[in-house]
Parts: sequence; C-alpha cells; structure tokens
Amino acid sequence: MGHLIPMARSNTNERRPFPCHDETTNFKRRWVSRLKKQITLGNMIPGSSVGEGMFMLTEAQWAVLAPLLEGCRPRGKTQPHDLKRTIDAILWRHWHDTNWRAVPTHYGPWWMAAQTFIRWSRLGVWEQLLARLERYFQETGLPVPGIDHDEFAYGGARKKELQDSELQVRQIANMLLSLQQRAAVA
Repeated sequence: MGHLIPMARSNTNERRPFPCHDETTNFKRRWVSRLKKQITLGNMIPGSSVGEGMFMLTEAQWAVLAPLLEGCRPRGKTQPHDLKRTIDAILWRHWHDTNWRAVPTHYGPWWMAAQTFIRWSRLGVWEQLLARLERYFQETGLPVPGIDHDEFAYGGARKKELQDSELQVRQIANMLLSLQQRAAVA
C-alpha cells in the first residue's frame, strides 16, 4: 500500500499533494547540500552511515578553535576534557539543522550540549567566538567564507537571541570546514 500523503483542496474540489511533499523541497536540497560538503571535506566518521553524516572537529580545527574559545568561554561549567565533545555536539546539531535529541550519543548527553549552547548564547560567547575566529582568518590572510542564509532555516529557536546564536554557530562551523578544505588542498 502506498504512503498516505496529506492532500490540499482547491476551490474545484480536486485533491493535490501539499507543496511540502514535493520531491524538490528546500529541506531535501539543504540536506543533500550539507551531505555533499561533508563527504567532500572528509568530515564523516569512518564506518558511519550516510544518513548520520557526522560533523567531527579534526585536531587541526580544534587547535585553531581551542585557544580562541579559552578567551571567551565562562569558567567552571563544562570540564575541559568534555569541552571538545560538547562543541562537536553543538556544531553537529546546528550543521544538520535538527533538534537536540537527534544528537548522536557518542557526542555525550544531548542536554549537556543544549544547556551549554543556551547558557553561552545568553552570555554572548558565540558572538565573541565568531569575532575572534574572523579576526584569526584576517590575520592569517584567509578569506572569511560567507554563509548561505537560504540554506539554513530558523526552525529551532523561538527567541531572537537564540536565533542569532544559531546563525553564529553555523557560521563558525562553516569557517572551520573551510579551514579543513584549505588543509586538504595544501
């Protein structure tokens, strides 16, 4: 038996599928676009399925990010040995544009990443980190990559401050991926 697709009614009483069930939806386009980026940039965990499409910080990316992060993160809440894993979870969630509970378990508890993201959003950490990363790019002579605002939806956050932080985290992830891409070319 075929899948049941919600139908919209027009004035002529004919039934047709809602536009959101079209094969060329924005969601599919965004998902395929991100997946292609991750496959070409090598950010997939070996042995993971294509559907999982992991975002993992490489050692080179973490070497750039860690000193910048130390200057702007609050002290005492996230232990340093878990910090990389928590940042990985936050980047994964925002790169895949999904909810917190979808974060894979090897990144640690999803609620820890969510709490860290929200707390740091309220403290302005993501904004500071993005500014520091942009300054790093300018000092090293690397072009600051832009982000395609149409590629990402604002579905997750209800509050304006969190929406801004989501966009900042996506920009940070985009910049880190461009670092990896440059390292692969060199």
